[in-house]
Amino acid sequence: MPYITREDGEHFVIPSYRDVLTVKQKSQLKKEVLLLSHSYGEFVTLQKKGISQYEVAFSPDTGYLLGESVWHHFKKPLDMIYCEAIPNTSEAILVIVKSGSVYLDGSFSQDSIPEELIIFLTQQNNFEIYIHGDVPISQEPEAGKFSFEPASVKSFAVLDQPIFPTLSLWKIYQLQLVDAVLKEQGIGTLPVKPFLALAVMLGIIWMGYSYLTSPKQVVVEKKQEVNPYQQYMNLLRSPAPDQEVFTFVDKLETLAQIPGWKVSDVKYIHNNINATALSSGARIEDLYAWANDNKINVLIRKTGIFLSQPIDLPNRPFPKNIYSTTKIIATIVDRLATVYPGNNVELGDFMKKGVYTSVIIKIKFQKISPLVLTLIGKQLTDLPLVLHDITATVEIDSSLTGSITLDALGD
Repeated sequence: MPYITREDGEHFVIPSYRDVLTVKQKSQLKKEVLLLSHSYGEFVTLQKKGISQYEVAFSPDTGYLLGESVWHHFKKPLDMIYCEAIPNTSEAILVIVKSGSVYLDGSFSQDSIPEELIIFLTQQNNFEIYIHGDVPISQEPEAGKFSFEPASVKSFAVLDQPIFPTLSLWKIYQLQLVDAVLKEQGIGTLPVKPFLALAVMLGIIWMGYSYLTSPKQVVVEKKQEVNPYQQYMNLLRSPAPDQEVFTFVDKLETLAQIPGWKVSDVKYIHNNINATALSSGARIEDLYAWANDNKINVLIRKTGIFLSQPIDLPNRPFPKNIYSTTKIIATIVDRLATVYPGNNVELGDFMKKGVYTSVIIKIKFQKISPLVLTLIGKQLTDLPLVLHDITATVEIDSSLTGSITLDALGD
């Protein structure tokens, strides 16, 4: 469920999307936040993590972030697991934090919780574990319950009282409307007072100068015309989505050839491919050698081993015409029906942006081959679309499950 409602009526939200955005300019950050909010919800939290890094979370619901609130309660350990049984149900609240970021949070069936934890058996961990109630996690091996190796546990505590009923409400974890959050952070706005003072000072100087001097000639400057479609053209000054999908599939095929390794979750965003690498018995030394030959970066983190590669694609030509947004959507739906029939398209809100309209389109796919994904990409040819991201989980049978998120721009 997207949120858990406490007895006092407070909502603790499981966001639809979390990410760490790396941006150099606040204008770029504003653009990214607004684009993501169209797809994942108008309520957002935004926290600065570094000089150019911001941690964001999005949801269609207002309330407080569940995972971060629980993590804050326990003084923000680097790695943490909290599990609390929900009275009179077969479910439990589960929060997992890895490397100082919430990895998973929500209300889960108790039968499914061991499945969520089993992935950590193949990783080096240092968890602070807290549990309350009859949950399927134990410190020592116990029938029907999940337990970690002692080396993966920093501490293990069984709490006498649940924390959820009295969990504090921290403002930094309160999901608010995106415009309010951007304004509060000073993103996309100008510092009014310094500019006002400067304007007053310059005005006084100009008035004095005008009084003391007499202009010989009055020059009437023609106001520079602003192209109302400039923002529309700037957004489409980007790689063609069909070419991005083709490149994504090509890189997937390359990643599938790693000797002794396989990839699970692959994502394309911000002109970069990222993938999780899982060993099938091969050494990391072999992975490094292969990655070096293929110009791919290997990142080793506490959460696993990741591969990353920037993608350099040329920008498409400027469009000659602007089409209606509904026509664009209808064209995509009709084209997809020929290669991947079914109800696979989700639409966001129609957002008026001056002379054009923007709407997020998400194309979902399940257990398809790379060839079908290529065919889906081909249906995006010559349309005014901006690709935001492609996500794909590589299944055991090498099929792909995931989505393509696009921004359609029309009148």
